[in-house]
Amino acid sequence: MFSPTVASNGHSGASRSQPAWVNALTGMPGLALAFLWGLAEGTFFFVVPDVPISLAAILNPRRAWRHILAAIVGSVIGGMLLFSWSSRDPRGAQDAVARVPFVTSGMFAEVHASYRAHGLGALFLGPLFGTPYKIYAVEAPGFLGWKAFMLATAPARGERFLVVWAGFGVVGTLLRRFRGRTAPQLALLNGSFWVVLYAVYWGMIVFR
Repeated sequence: MFSPTVASNGHSGASRSQPAWVNALTGMPGLALAFLWGLAEGTFFFVVPDVPISLAAILNPRRAWRHILAAIVGSVIGGMLLFSWSSRDPRGAQDAVARVPFVTSGMFAEVHASYRAHGLGALFLGPLFGTPYKIYAVEAPGFLGWKAFMLATAPARGERFLVVWAGFGVVGTLLRRFRGRTAPQLALLNGSFWVVLYAVYWGMIVFR
């Protein structure tokens, strides 16, 4: 009886076998990770949920759309927690966010000015310039009601998540199909990308 074996490039004649960790990352454990990451980054963590989303997308783009939804839900909850806190104690909430690594006083000034100039639209501009969402959350009560902020958070967060999902999904598909890249190689590529990107981004903040 024929029993397909997986070649070194990750393909077989009849099926494709995925390592257990890939199935975990693209399954329920990965969804939980995306949700918790979105919640954490929406409050006091300093690395964006794009990281687990891109990893899921480069490994299995057809399943990674669920990670976007999970991260958005986590972000909405995190944002509303900070919004509620800032509504009751603006200085306390702002001081707490200001202590997050790589958050600067200049970012608060930029977000405040953006809200004054664009209102609700400021939430959609933040992801384009790499300004942490948590700052928009604590500054929002002075400009927006909680319903408007909550409803705008999902599309505002989702716009960049979708771009990341599409970009890494296409790259992963092409590298598997035409270069025979394996799951560990794709995961290493994904990790290397974010390490370099954050090294540049944090360096710009520190040496600004």
